[in-house]
Amino acid sequence: MSKLRDRINQNRNKLDIGLDHAAEKGRQRTVNLDGSFNIKRITGERIDFDLYHWLITTSWKHYWIVVFLFYGIVNIFFALVFYALGIDSVGGFTHTDTLHDFLQCFFFSNETFTTVGYGTLHPGGVASSFVASLEAFLGLMSFALATGTLYGRFSKPKPRIKFGKHAIIAPVGDATAFQFIIANLRNSNIMELEAIVNFSWVDKSHGETDGYRRFKMLNLELSKIAMFPTSWTINHIIDEESPMYGMTAEDFIKKQTEAFITLKGFDETYSQTVYIRMSYTGKDVVYGAKFQRPFHVGEDGKLVMDLRKVGSYDLVSMPTPVQVELEKHLETIAESEI
Repeated sequence: MSKLRDRINQNRNKLDIGLDHAAEKGRQRTVNLDGSFNIKRITGERIDFDLYHWLITTSWKHYWIVVFLFYGIVNIFFALVFYALGIDSVGGFTHTDTLHDFLQCFFFSNETFTTVGYGTLHPGGVASSFVASLEAFLGLMSFALATGTLYGRFSKPKPRIKFGKHAIIAPVGDATAFQFIIANLRNSNIMELEAIVNFSWVDKSHGETDGYRRFKMLNLELSKIAMFPTSWTINHIIDEESPMYGMTAEDFIKKQTEAFITLKGFDETYSQTVYIRMSYTGKDVVYGAKFQRPFHVGEDGKLVMDLRKVGSYDLVSMPTPVQVELEKHLETIAESEI
């Protein structure tokens, strides 16, 4: 009981990211590059699909494909119904050939579905009037749903933050640091941007077969900035307290590491707090590199932000442990002589 209480007290002030500690082989990254979770959900329900949620979250390409397909299929269906009822069931038809008759039914279905009603074509019997009433009602409900989902898509805050393709291990003075760079792809202002980075790795030091997945929040050199006009290189110094301390480039892959990043800021355009997720696996980490500066001062004196260079880096040599110890020893001697 005392061990459990000590564990609870140790984790009381920590931020848990809600993932398990199992270290199963073949496990893929947890967070996809677009910020979505790489998790397959099994609900046990016969139909595990939420149409409204899908219409809100899917891409614009898929959204418009579904809208136009639905519009076309519904009108073709009712055109076939009107055609089956006979040409005489709709007033204003001019009978010529089969294709022309069907096209007239199709366009009459469009007028009914959209409730336009030009007046040239109109129901000519009880059966056709009933079908037209049903289609008009379906059209009103469909446009209401389309309007609601369209507004939901436009009103939903969706920041566009560019992450560098790779995170890097870079030399910083006589130490090393884990770094990644971000930039705002939009002209909107994000204020009070805050970064939280949780690091995960597989620990096999206790003899487990598959190991035990551990999580630790990284101490950042700067975890919050007031404004975000250019880019931000988020920096974690790898010292004795860092879980990355002593890791080589091979260890980042061998230990199945993954750095979970959560950004939170206030978007002035939406007047809402926005959240962004991202992760870097061990394969995404470049050991011994330095980010290129993605902005410069133009000829007119204005700051120029080149978003194409965000994430670009140069390979650099890393200080060896002997060099680090030597530099520390020389600094100690210099301080003692003062």
